[in-house]
This record gives sequence, structure tokens and C-alpha cells, in this order.
Amino acid sequence: MSIKHLESELIRKEELIKEMDIIFDSVTDGLYITDGDGITLKTNSSFEKITDIKPSSIIGKNVRTLVETGVFNKSVSLLVLESNRTCSLIETLPNGKKALLTGTPIFDESGNIFRIVTTLRDMADLNMLESKLEQIEKKSEQYRMEILNLRLQQLNMEDTIVHSQIMRNVMRLAFRLGEVDSTVLITGETGVGKEIVTRAIHKAGENKNRPLITAVCSAIPENLLESELFGYEKGSFTGADRSGKPGLFEIAEGGTLFLDEIGDISLNIQVKLLRAIQEKEIMRVGGRKPVKVNVRIITATNKDLRELIKQGTFRQDLYYRLNVVPIHVPPLRERREDILPLTNYFLGIFNRKFDRDARFTSEALVQFEKYDWPGNVRELENTIERMVVLATGSLIRKKDIAEHIREEIFIIPEMALNRIPPLNEAIKKLEKQIILSAWKKFRSTRKMARILEISQSSVVRKMNQYNIGDTIIDA
Repeated sequence: MSIKHLESELIRKEELIKEMDIIFDSVTDGLYITDGDGITLKTNSSFEKITDIKPSSIIGKNVRTLVETGVFNKSVSLLVLESNRTCSLIETLPNGKKALLTGTPIFDESGNIFRIVTTLRDMADLNMLESKLEQIEKKSEQYRMEILNLRLQQLNMEDTIVHSQIMRNVMRLAFRLGEVDSTVLITGETGVGKEIVTRAIHKAGENKNRPLITAVCSAIPENLLESELFGYEKGSFTGADRSGKPGLFEIAEGGTLFLDEIGDISLNIQVKLLRAIQEKEIMRVGGRKPVKVNVRIITATNKDLRELIKQGTFRQDLYYRLNVVPIHVPPLRERREDILPLTNYFLGIFNRKFDRDARFTSEALVQFEKYDWPGNVRELENTIERMVVLATGSLIRKKDIAEHIREEIFIIPEMALNRIPPLNEAIKKLEKQIILSAWKKFRSTRKMARILEISQSSVVRKMNQYNIGDTIIDA
């Protein structure tokens, strides 16, 4: 190889090294490189900017020595050498800054570490990015809520009040299910709004202009339920219509059939329902020819169908056919953020219906929020209607609320066991129980203070006294 060629190759390699140095220094994270013995080989300009340590004071020195002399408080490179794997730690640098350090080992062909590349990131930058991300997430959630409300309006469901995050998730899932024809099983306590979720699924689908037929299975006598669902042929039984009658499956053709309280149907009807779902055909009572049907099935129950299967009153194969996509609608006590919006909504309805101008005091609204509403949205609606009808003036106060809603009973375990504790002990236990219950429900010292009718600072002090809650308490 000629001297000219060697010189050209040397120049090319020097230019490549310069280019690599430029790239190395352009990285915004600090870079710190050692060899397999922990000797410092190289740092970039960002490292000096973050740490205020001059490269000349550490190049060629072992990280162990740098830690011992106080140049570094900790060394992630030493952790990598000890563990033979990538390690991370948060270190407070000598200049007071906090940095996230991540050391990554590079192995030679024999499997030994010959380089360790450590990156440093200023925690102040990370915190700023986290804050920006949090703001973006809040904005995104706001936009998602606006989109959800717009969809509810487009589906002509202005009567659907969605405020809590848990119900937003339920309704988003309902909208997604409108795009497919899978069988859906909606579970939840009585009065939570299972029919509203059904309407959302139906109206979000391509067949929204087709029928949505509802049957409350427990409200139809068992001897009539079969003919109601599947119809009957003429002369099939005494009192039957002479021309026969189509059932709800045929009436809902091309649309949705919602079977509420599905856990109450007999095993005989369950067999016929299973066949209708599997074969997409039904047999009328007294009929001889099967009738093809194209119907989406949505069912709902407030019972535990798995427990009914164990008891032998519900077929397991039908359960799996119905439970293709489950939706659980939570009770009102688990989504208390919905109570006041629902209260205002129902108040407006009944004020218009009865030509009233009723309003609730803040104390009454607080009591509404505290109550567990075992009958859920239906109980809330009925309660507000009754209060608007019976109100003697325009202002409804706490004392006007039914006594069972105003009362809250707290039980100290020792007293439940017939042991009467000293008064001071009982008061402390009861106070702790009340504070703990409020924290579990609201997770907010501001809301707790409003419900308990004490200052927020008192809430924080009592939580610290009883070691309740997290270390960071909201403002």
C-alpha cells in the first residue's frame, strides 16, 4: 500500500473520529464512559453541563477513587461491574442537582465487560417533562369527555349523565360495541342504568334505525314468556289469537333484543334461547317450521350467574353464549361524582313537570353525596321526584330529606362484640373509623373537609395522627 494511500486513509479516519466526537457532544444527556476496570475514558459536554465537573479532573481515574474522594456520591458503573447488567439509580450530585443515571455494560467476545456507557439526565428536566405530560393528559381527557358528550347528543341521548371516569369508560366501551354485533351481558345492581347502556350500544351501531325491543323477563309469567319471545301459531293454545302472533325475536328483526333480568328465566326457556342464539332461528309455540331471525342479543342481570350455575338454575353453555362481551355498570356509591349532576338533571325534569322552582341547599346536596343509594340512580330519581312534589317552599333543606338518607351508622368492632370500651378509647376509634371511611370514599382532603364539616388542615392533621392516607395530601 502506497504512502499516499496510507495518508489518505489516516485523514479519513481522523475525520471520522472528529465526526463521532461532534455526535457524542451533541447528545443532550450526559455521557460517561469507562473501561471494564472502571477507568474513566471519556465524557461529553452535556455531562460537564449537568455535573459542573471538568473532564480533565476525572479522565484516567477509577470510579472507585472518584467515589472515595467525594467527586461522586455514588457510581452506577460500580453497580454494573458488580451485577454484570444494566443498572439505574438517582444520585444527588455534588452541585446539588439530582440526576437519573443508567449504566449499560458492553461485552467483548469472551463475555467480559470492556466498556460501560452511563447516561445522566437532569431530574429537573424529567420533572418538567412529567409536568407537561400531565397537562397534556388533562387536556386529552377534557377532549375525550367533550367527544363523549357530543356522541351522546348525536345519538339523541341527552338524558344520559356521564361525569365520573368509571362511567365514561363504560360508555366508551358501549360505543365501541355498537360497531360489532357480539352478544353482550350487562351486569350491575338494580337501578344502575343497564338499559341506558343498552340504548347506547344500539344507537351507536349500523342498525340504529331498526327496532330496539326490551323484555323484562321477571315481569312476564313463565307460562307466557315462551310465546312472548318466540311467538305462536294459530290454535296453539286456548285463548291464542286465531291468526297466530310473532314473538319479540321476529319483531326485533334486524335490530336489537334486550332481555333484562335474564337470571330469572326457567331452564326450559334457557334451552330455547340457547338454540335461537346458536342457530339464529326460533320455533314458534305450536309451530312446525323454524323461523330464521337476525337479531342482536343484549342481556342484563343483577344476579351472579356463576352462582346460579353452581345452584343448577342457569345453564353454563348459555352463560358463555351470553357473556361474549361483559360490561359491568358500577353502583352509584362507587361513582359519587355522578350524584350531583344526576341530582341537578332530575331536579330540572321534575321542576318542569310539576311547574315548580325547587332548589336544594348545599347541606342537602352534601347529604345526597354521603348516602350510598342502594337503589342507585332509580332510587335517586324517585327520591327527588317525591321531594319536589312534597316541598312546601322553593328551598329543600337537609331536614326535609328522608330520615334513612340522613342517618349514618358507624359501628366500633368491640361494641359489636358486646365489650363496652372506655369513652375516650371509643371516641378515638370512632373518629379513626370515620376519617378512614371518608378517605376511602373520596381520596381528597378537600372533599373530606366539606363532608365532615371541618377544616382541611384538621383533616390532614387527623390523617397524620391515625397514619391514614398517602404521604402526599392534595390541596
